[in-house]
Amino acid sequence: MAISAGRLTQMISVLNPVLTRNAAGEMTEEWVSCGKIHADIRGRSSRERMQSGAEMAQAEIRIWVRGQSGREITAASRLHVLSGPWRDRILNVVG
Repeated sequence: MAISAGRLTQMISVLNPVLTRNAAGEMTEEWVSCGKIHADIRGRSSRERMQSGAEMAQAEIRIWVRGQSGREITAASRLHVLSGPWRDRILNVVG
């Protein structure tokens, strides 16, 4: 029996950092996808401010996902939005 996705109508890809060696032997950080999952993405608030003489825009977005075994989302992760109004954005995880 299948479980309904409900409001989880958008797709995201969880990206986690992995350290690898390049051709010169230096350690470099690469972002590796841990798979695609369904999510509910909603904008909560946004603001613009000045920082170091430059205008900065910041948005707070709430993302709901079901528990995923093998796809750990941590503060070091990034989320690549694959569908919906936030499509093709890469979001940093805070908190």
